[in-house]
Amino acid sequence: MGFADPVNYIVVGFDGDYAMLRNESEPDAPLAQVAIALLPEGTTDGSRVQRVLMEYTLLS
Repeated sequence: MGFADPVNYIVVGFDGDYAMLRNESEPDAPLAQVAIALLPEGTTDGSRVQRVLMEYTLLS
């Protein structure tokens, strides 16, 4: 899988200025920590987001 390939995550929580994301295709992998400023407006616990080239999109 390359850096430009889409990766889907589920937001499992927030820690200060960071969101903790679980990779949907690798649920046993360590959580990814991402700055909240990089996530789309309206992202909450349980939201699904997709990352492509460090750009996050809110999924339905």
